[in-house]
Amino acid sequence: MRSFYLFFCIIMLSPITYVFTVWCFVVILHTEAHIFFCNFESNSTCSIENGSPIDPEPPSINFTIQSPQTITYQDLGPFSGHSFFYWSRSDNFPHAEEFNGRAHTPKFNQTNGENMCLEFMYYIKSTGTDNGTWLDVSTGGCYAASLFFIEQDDSNGWQTITVPLHKGNCSISLYFTVNQRTPVRMALALDNIIVDWCDALIETTTIPGISNSSQLIFNTSFFVLIFILFLLK
Repeated sequence: MRSFYLFFCIIMLSPITYVFTVWCFVVILHTEAHIFFCNFESNSTCSIENGSPIDPEPPSINFTIQSPQTITYQDLGPFSGHSFFYWSRSDNFPHAEEFNGRAHTPKFNQTNGENMCLEFMYYIKSTGTDNGTWLDVSTGGCYAASLFFIEQDDSNGWQTITVPLHKGNCSISLYFTVNQRTPVRMALALDNIIVDWCDALIETTTIPGISNSSQLIFNTSFFVLIFILFLLK
């Protein structure tokens, strides 16, 4: 993230007193380009693909881009969000011991991994009551490690998770794996997947609403740094 500083002044002249009033401002602007970012807008998966290059068989169910209006089970949700990566399963789908669904990101370069984080949103809702749905987020490439794992029936809406990546200076992919252990209807969705420096994610108060291109934003602490008032006759 790069910062730019804009300095400008406003000069006003009173027609009555012929007094000059000068206000000077400094505005801080940021250009923000995440290492990886996808919000699945414009029907784009950002090169995220179903399955895995090392899996001998493709997933039995694929992730697809959906919206609250197009999801399979309207009673399960998600009920909010514009577009997201959606995965659902019926109550009569054959059980799989390992997983029913998996998707992976394209490889990206991880630099100084101990200072880099993954942030994403997830949604889980099933008709089960035994926490039979699980979601695992892991890395593959120059190293394999589990970053996040949860088993539950209901996430109570969208949840945002931020987890650190492991140490490493190499190219990795992220893997999102989902399974349902019992024969019930369920739905899972992912959104706003971001990889960036941990400090940058912590400072970010809103999720960007565009694709993974550079963007120009105002710092949330947009403020007047210098305020000068003086009078000239």
